Formats: sequence, C-alpha cells, structure tokens
Amino acid sequence: MARINTTGFGALALLVSLFATPLAALAQAPAPAAQQPPPNREFTVQNETDLILQNLYVFPPNGQDRGADRLGSDVVQPGGNFRVRLGRTRDCTFDIVAIYQDGTEDLRRRVDICRNQRQVYGDPSLPTLNVAITNASQVMLRELYVSARGAEAWGPDRLGAGVIDPGANLSIRLRTRDCVFDLRAVYGDDREEVKARTDLCANRAISFDRSGIPRPPSRPLEVLNRHLVTVQELYISDSTETEWGPDRLGANVLERGSNLPLTVETGCEVDVRIVFPNGGAEERREVNICDTPRLVFAPGWVVETAADPGDGTGRRVAGPNALRLRNAGTLPVVELFAFAPGGPRGEDRLGADTLPVGGTFEIDAPGPQACAADLLAVFRDGREVARSGVDLCTGQEVEIQ
Repeated sequence: MARINTTGFGALALLVSLFATPLAALAQAPAPAAQQPPPNREFTVQNETDLILQNLYVFPPNGQDRGADRLGSDVVQPGGNFRVRLGRTRDCTFDIVAIYQDGTEDLRRRVDICRNQRQVYGDPSLPTLNVAITNASQVMLRELYVSARGAEAWGPDRLGAGVIDPGANLSIRLRTRDCVFDLRAVYGDDREEVKARTDLCANRAISFDRSGIPRPPSRPLEVLNRHLVTVQELYISDSTETEWGPDRLGANVLERGSNLPLTVETGCEVDVRIVFPNGGAEERREVNICDTPRLVFAPGWVVETAADPGDGTGRRVAGPNALRLRNAGTLPVVELFAFAPGGPRGEDRLGADTLPVGGTFEIDAPGPQACAADLLAVFRDGREVARSGVDLCTGQEVEIQ
C-alpha cells in the first residue's frame, strides 16, 4: 500500500485558511455609512400654552417653502402632545413654525431635532387653571373669550371651531399666574353676556344663563281679535331675533271679538305670528309697537303698509267709497278675491276668516287709478261666483249668492 504524504496536505490547508479568513471577515464587515439607508427622524411637540396649536411647519433652514402642515387635520390642544414624523432623512437641522388659534406664529430657526427631540411651547412652570364652562341657557353658545384685560384685548375664541350646546359644558385650560379675568360669551343669536372681574382661582365653575344680557324695556301692548275665528297661539318677538319665542297666550286662547293686554320686552319693531285652531297661520314683520301699541287681527292686517289709512288701532280702514260686498247666499263664503281685470287672483282677502250668510265685507281699491276689479267668491261647497268689471271706488254694495 502506498503511503500518503500528509505534510503537503497540511501546507495546502494552511494556505487556504490564510486566504479564507480575510474574505469571510470582509463579507461580514458593515457597509460604509454612505451606503446605509437614512434614519427615521421624528420629534415631539408639547403644547404648554393655553391656546390651541393649529398648524405646524418643518422645513430646511431659511427655506422659502414651508411645505405641508405637519398636523394635517389634527390640532394640539393645550396640555397635549403630538409626534411629528419626518420620514427617512440624514438632516437634523430645521426651521419650525407653530401657528396658534389666534393667528400668532412662533418661529424657531435651525432647530437640531437629533439633539432635542422634544419641542416645548409655552412655560410649563406656570400654574394651570382648569375652568368648567356651562351653557345654562336655551341658546347655543358660539364663542367664548377669557382675558385679564377685558375689552382691551379679548384674544382668541377659546371654543375654536366648537360650540357649547344648551345644557352642555366644556373645560378650558389657562396657563397663568393671574386669577381675575373677564369672560365674554357670544350666543348663536349674536347676543353677548359678559362676566367682569371673575376670580377663576376661587371659582372654577362658570355658568352662562343669559341673565347678564341687557334686557330691553318692557312695553305695554294690547291685542284685539277681530277675525271671525279664535286665535289659538300668539307669538311676538323682536325683529332682530331668529326665534319666535314662547306662545304669549300660554294655555289660553284669544276668542273672536276679545281683547288682551300684554307686556313685552322688545325693541319697537316686532314680528307677529298668530295660529288658528285649524293650524293655519298669519305673520307680519317689523310692526312698530311704539307707534301702534294696539294690534288688531282682522282680514287684511298682514298686508298693511305704512301708507295704509288706519283707525289708530293698527287696523287698515276702508275708505268712504269702498265697495261693500254682502253674502246673500245660503252658505258662508270661505275665499274672496279682488284683482285687476284679467289678472291673477292674488291673495285671499278673507285670510283665515269666512264671510257668514248676511255678512258684509268692505274692499278698498289699492289706488285711485286702480278702481276697476274682478271679484271671485268661493262658497263653502266649492261653488265659485264671479263679478267682472266691478268699480271699487263708488261705495256701492254688491250682493253675491
């Protein structure tokens, strides 16, 4: 058997080992820094002010383009935090602009977010006041202002885009060493209520109930129902209001032919609405109750104008030459129209009333040059009776049946 010379194999193995070790080490060595992916950069924004932080921009130093708002659709509430993620980048230094709800801007130049990964806005050493605001009224609270200087500098609306619904409450936070503030609430109807020199350190719960709104003067007013039907509901509101308010009759009604004295707290100009038992309603806008402290609800009262002749009660009075229409039929007239010959019918002159059998109704011409008219009466059974070419200015009486 031949003998194998192991010495040669040993030398060969040693040679392979010498070359293999550096190759393996080279394969396991980390890649140069320039070939590694950039790290994810992020930092935290901490809002220690008492204002909502609405926008945040992060961009290269001295850049002209701020780029996108890093908050997107979010905001940073007072006392809140927000994590800003910039994605992969090798840069560490940026300009940062924070914009608050009152429009003021905080610009910080050349911020190194690699060294300082938390940006604090405001002074966290200031005491915190948490105040509960309650809307104890029946009207939505739209804006809220809190200021140590009152009307001199109300500052931003503390509600931002929010509101406080009737009966609801909201907590607001103030970073301050002050205690005494003026508070101003603006309601959905634009009325304002101010609470001056309020100590928020001693009273952390504030309620707005509209009791601080200056009240308009009380005005006497008499209403008279000269319709031929009962008035079921009565609403009288200042013409600047957007709501009708309560039914002035309450659980009562205003019977036909009756009068009712009232006291209303409004300006001089009011809007009036009456509702009948069948659900029908009539309204009249901007009635001056200072000039006319009596309102007469009668057919045609809703279309009166300042130029209409009156009897001192607010009711339009037909002229001495007005046409008198008599119901000589066997059923009441439920609708009555007087209009220019050949023209549209226009409004029902009776409104919610009816013209009973034997009853009369006066119709005045709208002007001296508009005496000619066509008449159309509708009886309760739906039958229509027309009279063409009637002269409204002769004072005659016309029967319909």
